[in-house]
Amino acid sequence: MQPHVPTRPSAADEAFFEGGWTDEDDRIDVYALFVLDETISVAEIEDVLQRNYTDAGHAGFWLADDYHNLADYPDVGLDERIEHGTHLPLDETWRSPFVGKTIEDAAEYLRGVPKPRKPLCKTWFAVLDAKLYREEDQVLICKIREDGRVESMPCVAAFVTVHFDGYDRGYWDLELDSWKNDGGGVQMSGP
Repeated sequence: MQPHVPTRPSAADEAFFEGGWTDEDDRIDVYALFVLDETISVAEIEDVLQRNYTDAGHAGFWLADDYHNLADYPDVGLDERIEHGTHLPLDETWRSPFVGKTIEDAAEYLRGVPKPRKPLCKTWFAVLDAKLYREEDQVLICKIREDGRVESMPCVAAFVTVHFDGYDRGYWDLELDSWKNDGGGVQMSGP
């Protein structure tokens, strides 16, 4: 009988825990903000980016386009916050390459971004939906589960980066259930 020799888990096994990707290596990442609707204006995008910058104190969103436009991790300690997010002002002619795509398409795109070279979170992202933003001042926050399913719920537009950075994401399941059952969940209106 062979003695039991513990095997090292695969990188994929190490990257997951029960609720999704481990957060430790994603905490310094930027989070993709996808625009899927052609009616969203550059001014509306800038408003969301500016309000999140003001609330969080850093550029935590990367306005999703071509990931080759996103800087690689520099050769410094990865525990430092590095400003990789989108800075204002935007080019007035900017148009999203994701117009007409779905949330699932956005998730698939994120899964294909090389990491660790690109500092882009592959678990959490946001979608700026025209109707939700204009009528409720909210943005969809999304989580990609281990099995590839995408879950989403609305969050007040100015609070998204704070939610991603430090708001206790361990409560995602409870917040999602609360939102589905009674409209509660992540902060639903401004202070």
